[in-house]
Amino acid sequence: MLATACGRAAGQERAGTLYALLVRPPHDTIRFTAPAQAHRCGHGGESMVLEAIAHGHGALLWLRSGDSLGLGDYAPLTRGDSTTPRGAMVAVRWMSRGEDARGVTLDSGRVTLTRTRDGVAASARGSGLEPAAGQRVALVVTFEAVPAPADTVNCAVRL
Repeated sequence: MLATACGRAAGQERAGTLYALLVRPPHDTIRFTAPAQAHRCGHGGESMVLEAIAHGHGALLWLRSGDSLGLGDYAPLTRGDSTTPRGAMVAVRWMSRGEDARGVTLDSGRVTLTRTRDGVAASARGSGLEPAAGQRVALVVTFEAVPAPADTVNCAVRL
């Protein structure tokens, strides 16, 4: 899974919402929602992390650009890719009854960043390999009405 060093901002009261839908063949569908926050990354270039977690489920979306973080589409980047200047890393973790935590990192599809009157919104559609089960998982992750980030955090990749 993708790991970043991000902490929650003290006193940040408003949160957006994450909506996640995962489809594991042949018939397993997982849906969850969670409060979401955004953080601007402080390590050179422009990048932003959107994160959400609730009850063992969560998602992390790291958008990065070599110069300025713009609205529009971003291609998924693979875990550990620290050289491609523009793209997005998306990781989702979930818990199912009677199972250990599961996770998937998006490796195909598209991520889109938009501006809303409440801040920012992002959507990710695609699929990735769930390592524990060795199967492809389709996912749709939507961050809605996430307040624009005021804080700056360190978003360095840890391998």
